Amino acid sequence: NECRELACARVQIKMGERATPKGEIMKDVDGYYSSDKTDLAYKTCWGEGNIHFGYFPSVLDSSAPELSFEKAAEMLTERMIKQGEIDSNSKVLDLGCGYGKPACDIALRTKAEVWGVDLSAVHIKKANERAKKLGVDDKTTFIEGSFTSLPKDVEKQCGTFTHVWSQVAWCHAHDQLKTIMKEAYRALKKGGRLTVNDFTGTDEKVAEKTKEHVWKRLHFSTLAGQKSWKKIVEEAGFTIVKYEDWSNHLSHGYEKLAATAKVHEFKSADGALLSENYAVSAACAVEGQIGMNFCVAVKE
Repeated sequence: NECRELACARVQIKMGERATPKGEIMKDVDGYYSSDKTDLAYKTCWGEGNIHFGYFPSVLDSSAPELSFEKAAEMLTERMIKQGEIDSNSKVLDLGCGYGKPACDIALRTKAEVWGVDLSAVHIKKANERAKKLGVDDKTTFIEGSFTSLPKDVEKQCGTFTHVWSQVAWCHAHDQLKTIMKEAYRALKKGGRLTVNDFTGTDEKVAEKTKEHVWKRLHFSTLAGQKSWKKIVEEAGFTIVKYEDWSNHLSHGYEKLAATAKVHEFKSADGALLSENYAVSAACAVEGQIGMNFCVAVKE
């Protein structure tokens, strides 16, 4: 559920100074994530069913074991579940659920009821297949739709969710971040928790290198810095109770992806080696041009 890294050949969109129209972005993102080439690249670089970044203990403690990208992604989900205080009494709405792996993991580990929304029909199909295979189809509901305008079936459930969850997905629509936060707020019951991990930008000037090698490749029309991101959360009516900067985990993750992509010689749509694009993204994270956060906020 993504910030989802676009890991293989893709259709490029033109990125000028103006913001790319919302419909164009959504169509492009949907088309990309529904492609067979993307599916193959994610399985190879990111792990089966995974399209989000990881939490690497070795980044904070050099004596900690070095996790694979896939295992680090699972650890990130586990950390979010614990910090978000999700349990068997929870009802979770995953906005940008991807292949449904985190949603199914939540259902498996906590017995919570989990709803997932994603633009991609391919993702929804695979999420349902995963839930059935794991025996949590009675705990999960996956619906095709947008998190900027909740589907009717989810609309009917607004005000009943204890948690709104997302992993690096909202970054594709940061120009609509205020709308997303309002939808999340509406979905939650009073006292409900926003539990989100998102891809962020900088609050300073965006370098041309970042626009060319990160924004363009990932179909970003804008990307909120962490200060701006937090302000939007608070303006939506939430009280932030926990906020962490996970940018060092992002840069480390990109370094691992670069190494894997190099071995398999994956290429981007423009013919450039994907490993080189990942390496540039890692450098941008180190320079503070891009980042990753974790936030728990309460609807009072």
